[in-house]
This record gives sequence, C-alpha cells and structure tokens, in this order.
Amino acid sequence: MKLWLRWIVAVSLVLMGQGAIAADIVTLSRAEAAIARPDGQPGPWRAVALPHDWEDGFPGHSGAVWYRLHFETPADAGLLGLYIRRACTNLEVYLNGELIGSGGLMTGPVARNCYYPQLFTPPRSLLKPQGNELLVRVVGFSAREVSARQRAAGLSDVVLGPRDALVPMHETQLFWNITMAQIIAATITVLGLSMLALAALRRKDTYLLYFGLFSLGWALLSARLFVRNVPLSHMATEILICTAFAPVLACAFLFLMRLVHRRHRWVDAVLWAQVPLVPLVLAAAAPSNLLAAASAVYNLLALEFLASVVYFFVAAWKAHRRQFWLMGAVLLLAVVLVAVEIALQNDLLPLPKIHVIHFAMPLVFLVIGARLVNLFVLALNRAETVNQELEARVTEKSREIERSYEQLTTLRAEQAAHGERQRIASDLHDDLGAKLLTIAQASESDRVASLARQALDEMRLSVRGLTGQAALAGDVLADWRAETVSRLSAAGFQAEWDAADPPLGLVLPARTHVQLTRVLREATSNAIRHSGGNCCRVRISFAGGGLTLEVEDNGRGWPPEARPSQRGHGLPNIERRARNLQGTHGLLPAEGGGALLRVCVPLATAESATIG
Repeated sequence: MKLWLRWIVAVSLVLMGQGAIAADIVTLSRAEAAIARPDGQPGPWRAVALPHDWEDGFPGHSGAVWYRLHFETPADAGLLGLYIRRACTNLEVYLNGELIGSGGLMTGPVARNCYYPQLFTPPRSLLKPQGNELLVRVVGFSAREVSARQRAAGLSDVVLGPRDALVPMHETQLFWNITMAQIIAATITVLGLSMLALAALRRKDTYLLYFGLFSLGWALLSARLFVRNVPLSHMATEILICTAFAPVLACAFLFLMRLVHRRHRWVDAVLWAQVPLVPLVLAAAAPSNLLAAASAVYNLLALEFLASVVYFFVAAWKAHRRQFWLMGAVLLLAVVLVAVEIALQNDLLPLPKIHVIHFAMPLVFLVIGARLVNLFVLALNRAETVNQELEARVTEKSREIERSYEQLTTLRAEQAAHGERQRIASDLHDDLGAKLLTIAQASESDRVASLARQALDEMRLSVRGLTGQAALAGDVLADWRAETVSRLSAAGFQAEWDAADPPLGLVLPARTHVQLTRVLREATSNAIRHSGGNCCRVRISFAGGGLTLEVEDNGRGWPPEARPSQRGHGLPNIERRARNLQGTHGLLPAEGGGALLRVCVPLATAESATIG
C-alpha cells in the first residue's frame, strides 16, 4: 500500500508544482573529477561534463572518484534540495567540507544504489552566499568488471533548486526505477505461485510448472533493481546475477516446447548442462573481462531464445493454431525486448533512463498467464464433461450388472428347477413308465392293456413337459397325425387330416408341444364321445406367427342354450390351456352340422429357435 501512496504523491507533486517553479531549478552539468588516492583524498582534477561515465576519462578504473562542483546560493530560494538521478554504485555528498548525505555502505560490500535516485537537503548553516563547493565521492566498478553495462560506474548531472520542486522529480524516478520494479516482482511472484498451484493439480501439463518457475525466477532477477545490500563480494554478486539467467531462461525455453507438446531429451540435457557451466566460465574470466564473458553468455541465451521462439512458431502453426496468434504476438514483443537488451549490453544503443524490458516483460507474463489459466479452465471443463460421461457410463454399467445379477439369479433358480424336473421325469420314466409298459405287455385284457398304453403315453408327454425338450414342428405333426388317426379309426370314425407344412426349422417348445397335444386329445375325445357323428376332420395351419388348430365333426353339434355346467371339464380345460399359451379358442357350429373347435396360439420368436 505504501508503494502506491508514494506513486500517488509523486504524480500529484509533479502535476501541481513542478511547472510553476521550474525556473528556480539549476542543473549543474560541469564538474571536475579526480581518482581517489590510496589515502582517500582526490588526485589531480580534470574537467568533465555530467552525466559522466568512468569509461570516458577513467577507463578500467574501479574504486572511488571525486567530483567537485561550484554553485551560488539562490536568493530567496527557501529550503534547497540536491537531486542526483543516478550514481553508480554508491555516493557520499559533502557541502563546503561537511558530509550532508550518503547512499549507504561505501566499503565492500558496497551498497548497490545504481537504480536509486538520491535527494539531499543541504543545511542552511553550511550554505554561503557565493562560492559553495560541492564534493561528491562515488564508488563503483569499471564497465569491464560488471556483468551488465547498466551497473557500470558513473554520475548523472546534479540538480539544485527548491526542495519542493525536486521532490516530484525524485518520487517519479524512484517510482519507475524501484517502486514499479517491486510491484512487478510481487505480481509476477503471485503469478508464478499460481501457476505452480495449477501445475500441482494437473501434473501432466508440465508447461504450467516451467512457466511458474520462469515467473518466480524472473521475479527473483528483478530484485537486483531494488536490493541495496548484498552480503557478497562485487564479483560474486555479478556472477550470481548473470548465472541466474541460465536456469530462468531454460525454464522459458522448456515452457514453450511443452506448450506445443514437444520434448527432446537432448535439448533438456543441453539446457540444464549449461547452468553449472555459466558460473565456471565467468569465474574463469579475469575481473577485467567479466563484461565480455557475460555478454557472450547473454548473446548465447538470446540465440537460444530466438531458436525456441522459431521452434514454437513452427510447431504451433502445424498443430496448435489456436495458440499461434496470441502467443505469437506476445513472443514477438519479447523478441524485440530481448533484442534491445542485447543491443544495450553490446554498446550498440545508449543506456535509457528507464529500462524498458523490466516494465514490458510483465505484460508478456500477464498475457501468457491469462492464456494458461484459460487453457486450464478449458481442460477442467473437458475433464468435468468426461467425468460426467464416465459417471453416466458407470451408472449404466451398474444397472447392467444389476440386471445381469437378477438374470443370473433367475437362471440359477431355473436351473435348479430344471434339475428337479429332470429328476422327477427320470423317476417317472424309469419307474412308473417301466411298470406301465409291463402291465400293457403282460395284461390279458385288451382294455387294461389299452388303458396302460394310454397312461404310458400321458406319462411320456408329462416327462417331455418336465424336461423342457423342444421338438421340430414337423416331427410333432407326424406324432399328432399317427395318434389322432389311430384313435379315430379305433373308435369307428373316418379320420381326415389336413396339416400345412410348418416353416422351415420351426420348433415347438416343450410347453407348447404338451399343451397343444392335450388340447388335440381332448378335442378328439369330445368328438368321439359326444358328437354322435362318424367323421372327424383335423386342420392345422401356420400363419401370422401363430398356429391354428381346428377339430370338426359331423355330429349333432353343441346346443347353443346349453349351460356352462353341462359342458363338463373338457372344454374348460381346453380354454385354460389356450389361455396359458396366450392364445384364443372358440366352439362354433360346423357348416354341415356338427361342432368346430378352433384354437389359435402365438409362436414366440424366442421360443422358435432351431434345435442345434
């Protein structure tokens, strides 16, 4: 919150007061400079122009340099201020021989104030109406002994004027150089931690992991702009800063590759192998060659970045065009920023007052971060959809399992019942059947033998019903004809048999076979016993997926006024059996007199399978 308040105050002061009193501000751009002797005192003076870089006049020098300036005290100036935009690495300010301010530690490890603007308030007691001497002692390092030109020693021009007029200048520069860097570092840190959290949720999306590490690494690198006191020597600090770029950019390269689902083990090995090599190369270089070695490292990393961007463009265009345009525009901006930074590092461009890459790169991070969050949300939605589909499938499969279990339970019950029926049928056939056959063969009475044979036929029919053995329709018709014609002939009836050919391969289930056999026997018995005729006609047809059985006699027929109680048990049995087979029955008068019994039953497809 303090950072934002500082920015608001700085902007307000600039808008309110700078333009009104700008005429009272004096810029001191002429000075004398001298290298400090071993005892700390200045050596021979030479005239220089401010801003002044040590490479201009003191090439290769590291240590301290004195600057001497003279000014006159402005009349009615009020409270004066002394503003120095840049002094690298640190400075002390003396007014007329008295120390009036310092940027921090002036001995190793020196406070690193290259990005901090300095504002001092000269005491009125030290000011002279004329001939004021201002001494600025700067400690710093030669451009050859730093890993970035931005940290080479030098001093900007010195601005003198009313303190109220200089405060907005100081606050504005402090905001853009320091406060904004801190805000950006904090924002990128939050972004990086968020990406790592998403990576923990979706471990297969490793691009989230590498982008999170890249973001945190860049936030850590941004700390070099505002961290003043580092508990390391100058050489160790510079090597550490340059070395940190290798793993940070390696994460950036791997992020781009993983985003388009590419992985090459040799690329991963090369990227991580160069991380320990960079500090070894920098440490092997002499301090006076540090900038050259660091520039070579930065140039190599820039080429790798360019290669990774080109690789991303090619892969995204081929397979991931939805990611091409947005990511392409962002990466082109990043390429331009890297190119500008490399040009500055290689002294192809003058150093700017504000380092653009530090403020433009967060835009790159935010746009990429937003895109990754969007991809995460899309993946999450897809996962939820797939999960819902999976739940629906699991529910359906559970229902199928339940149905299968019910069917299995029913089947087991049916198997148990079938086994019991098989046992009963076996007992009937082996015991009762054998005894009936013995009676039929041993009996001297034809009537007893006939009854025994009829009982044996009924027993065999019951056994067939118990065992559930299906029979071919053609075989059933043959058995029905033989039995019916034999019974009618024995009773003195003329038998007429008219049966259509059944459909090829049609089988009758045991239940249908047994019930229709008993219907036919009952109908034939009724014709023999009650019709009073001498002819019986049996017709069987197959049509509409069913079987129609008709038994017609030429007797006296059935009186319409007969009561149900006078019909005996034969017709109710026929009616019951037809109903059990989900069929219909009817007793009608025949055309030439007599009675016509018609029974129609459906032949279900499931029950009409061909016998194997």
